[in-house]
Amino acid sequence: MDKLFKEGYGANVHIIMEDGLIIAAHHCILSVASPVLGNLLQQSKVKNGVRYIRIPGVPFDALRAFIRFLYSSCYEEEEMKKFVLHLLVLSHSYVVPSLKDSASTFLNTLGVVMLHDLPSLCQRMVVRDFKCISRTEAWKVMKRANPSLEQELLELVVEADSRKQDRQKRVEEKKVYLQLHEAMEALLHICRDGCRTIGPRDKVLKGSQVPCGFQACKGLETLIRHFSGCKTRVPGGCMHCKRMWQLLELHSRMCNEPEYCKVPLCRHFKVKMQQQSKKDEAKWKLLVSKVIAAKNAQKLFSSQRSSF
Repeated sequence: MDKLFKEGYGANVHIIMEDGLIIAAHHCILSVASPVLGNLLQQSKVKNGVRYIRIPGVPFDALRAFIRFLYSSCYEEEEMKKFVLHLLVLSHSYVVPSLKDSASTFLNTLGVVMLHDLPSLCQRMVVRDFKCISRTEAWKVMKRANPSLEQELLELVVEADSRKQDRQKRVEEKKVYLQLHEAMEALLHICRDGCRTIGPRDKVLKGSQVPCGFQACKGLETLIRHFSGCKTRVPGGCMHCKRMWQLLELHSRMCNEPEYCKVPLCRHFKVKMQQQSKKDEAKWKLLVSKVIAAKNAQKLFSSQRSSF
C-alpha cells in the first residue's frame, strides 16, 4: 500500500495545496480511511475522471505524511517528531482515530497532556482565530460531517467572548474607581494646600502656570468654581453640582479626621450618614471599598515598578 501511494499508479484524486503542489491519491482508500474525506470527495468536482479537493494551511510534507498513514497505518518517527501537531490536528479534523492515538501518545511521551475529545491546542486555535478558521474549507467539511463538534466549538467561542467582555468591564470599572481615588486626593490637596488659582483663604496660591502633580486637579478646580457660582446648587438640580455633592460625600465617608478636615461639608455628611437607609448605606460602603481597593492596587503597582 505504501508503494501504491508513492508511485501513484491509477490515482483518481488530486489533493491541492495552497502553493499549487498536488498530492495524488486514490478515492477508495481515502474514503475507507476517513469518513470525512469520503464525504468531501463525494461532493468534489470531477474532471477527466479525477476528483479535486483542497486541504490548505498544512505544510506539504506534513500532509504527505498524513495521506501516507491513511494507506499504510505507518509513520516515520522523524516525520512524527517534526509534524506531530499538524498530524494531530489533521487526524482530529478528518476523524482518523488510529493516527490521533499515535500522535497523542507521542506527545504524552514528551510530557504534553491532551484532551481525549478535542485537543486543548485546537480549542485555543479556534477561539483565537474563529473568524478566519470559520471561512476555511476544513470548517465547512467539519460542519457537514460532525455537527455536534461544530456546536461544541461555537459554545467555546461564545464562552471565551463572554469572558473577554467581563474582563473589559472589570478593567473599565477599575479605571473609574481609580479616577475617583485621584479626585479624592486632588480635593484634599485643593482644600488643604491650595493649587494654582484655588484653595483655602489662609494659603498663598502659586499661580496658574505652576504645574500640579495631581492629575485630577485641573478638572476638579473647574468643577469647584462652577459649584460655588451655580444658581441651582441643590442636590439633583444641576448635573455638575450633583457630581460635586457626590464627591464631597465620598470624601466624608473616606475621611478619618472630620473634626480637623478642611474639605467643606465633611462633618455634615458624617451626620447625614446616620439618617440614610440601609440600602443607600450599603451602596456607599461598596463604593468606598472599591475606591480603596483601587488605591491599594495602584500603590502596589507603583512599588513593584520602583523596585525594578
